[in-house]
Amino acid sequence: MTELIITSVENPTFKMFRKLYGNSSLRNELGQCLLDGPHLIRSYSESGGRIVELIKDASIESVEINELINQHSHAKTHVVQHDLFTKISDLKSVTGIIALIDMPVSSYKKTNGLNLLLDNIQDPGNLGSILRSAAATGSCSVFLSKGCSDLWSPKTLRGSQGAQFFLDCYENQSLEIVIDQFDFPCYTLGMKGESLYNAKLTKDIAIIIGNEGQGVNPILLSKVKKTLSIPMARGVESLNVSSAASIMLYEYYRQLQDKTL
Repeated sequence: MTELIITSVENPTFKMFRKLYGNSSLRNELGQCLLDGPHLIRSYSESGGRIVELIKDASIESVEINELINQHSHAKTHVVQHDLFTKISDLKSVTGIIALIDMPVSSYKKTNGLNLLLDNIQDPGNLGSILRSAAATGSCSVFLSKGCSDLWSPKTLRGSQGAQFFLDCYENQSLEIVIDQFDFPCYTLGMKGESLYNAKLTKDIAIIIGNEGQGVNPILLSKVKKTLSIPMARGVESLNVSSAASIMLYEYYRQLQDKTL
């Protein structure tokens, strides 16, 4: 393990880490992103990923952090003063360690099972939560439209808890073209549709989740087999998109489990 001490805001590595944390254009240019905290770093390692560099808060002594550094002895480790570390991370509670990784890239392969299509999901917290539910319910692939929030932003990673490490995710997709490649039914969620709990969902399926405010693009709606709705108590108009997505994903998962018993 090689430790490199950083004490100045003028340090090139510090500047790069700070900019990379909040700049999606730079992340895409370099093909790299940051994982803030031990949990994300462990999850990435468990998925088979390789850490490129580490940056550690000099003021924090932690057995967990030291173990991570030892486990990734191949990576450069930068030790920075506490005030510099807080200038990199946007978290109120400092994690003490950040990892630089090469962003995973999934090579497209046609898959059956559950394929999730995300149409212009804007909020990174919503995106992260949806990805977490997708991983928990065994989604095969996730297709993100060009208008979706950044898959590898710190806020999305925080919301997903690293779920995208275990999913095949395809960014900047033209979803109408993706749908045309499927030879199984495509459904979406909406306010006026068949009750989700009356629908018989097949093992191989595509599900579209629409934008927080506008819903699903009309072009995509013209390609779906049917719209499904989540029954709600009187007086409740709608659910948060990540909550609605989770309900639909778990209903698919429940039905699939019942068929295999």
